[in-house]
Amino acid sequence: MTLITRLADWPRRAADLPVVVKPMRVLMGKPHAFDVVEVINVHMADASGELNPIDRNLAQSQWRAVAEAYNSIGVEVSTIDAGSTHQDAVFTANPSMALPLPNKGLEVWLGKMAHPSRRGETAFHQCFFDEADITTRTMPATVSRFEGCGDAIHHPGRFLLHAGTGPRTSADAWHALADAHADLDILLYPLQDERFYHLDTALAPITESCAMFVRSAFDANGLELLHAAFSDLIEVTESEALHFAANAHCPDGKHVLIQSGCSHIEAELRSRGFTPIPLETSEFIKSGGSVFCMKQSY
Repeated sequence: MTLITRLADWPRRAADLPVVVKPMRVLMGKPHAFDVVEVINVHMADASGELNPIDRNLAQSQWRAVAEAYNSIGVEVSTIDAGSTHQDAVFTANPSMALPLPNKGLEVWLGKMAHPSRRGETAFHQCFFDEADITTRTMPATVSRFEGCGDAIHHPGRFLLHAGTGPRTSADAWHALADAHADLDILLYPLQDERFYHLDTALAPITESCAMFVRSAFDANGLELLHAAFSDLIEVTESEALHFAANAHCPDGKHVLIQSGCSHIEAELRSRGFTPIPLETSEFIKSGGSVFCMKQSY
């Protein structure tokens, strides 16, 4: 049994699972078409229901700063150009999931996006990984929706996946992945707060033993699993969670790329010896995403 919904059903722990290599490359989507044209999550409109306006020039500048931050810590950045008709292609975490394997290999599972406006993005990911000679796999026809690393959070350095189920990814996706990899443990978290519609808005692993999390996004079983998987859990305050603090990314176990202005969680990270790299992603938050959403690690 590799699909785990309750702590009582998880006989192993992260340290018991095969070691995998942590990716030090990211795929980012050029943002020249980025815009908010419809509401597909609760963050995309204001209190009156009006779509959030995007400053294209500011978005371009913020995107470049994120890419430069990755380069500055030794993470290689590749890009996809999805043209002028895919406004959400900047969020490359969603249309695919790169899965590091215990044999030091890598495979990529292509997404099945929940909303029609995003389904065309998957083809650009397949083209990129095909050209890079990285194996791509598709979900069975029975899987209704699968939004890649939006709901698939890798446990650093171990063949273990934290998996969200909710509006963007259905449970049958994780059954398909479990069928493909019997030695992969998959911890399932039903997402229960529409503000945290993807798991990557509520959980950010830093190291094998440390992670940031948003309490209100998880039910009681999910919280028990998190505490079993990570010996050091840092709770993100609700105000900073809604500022997308938990949509952070730590590629190397030291540097944490995170939305700027989250002073409480930055202090918690520094007290543990980590180095926060605050980045302003305000234009992308208007569409429901920040640093983690803007990259696919591979």
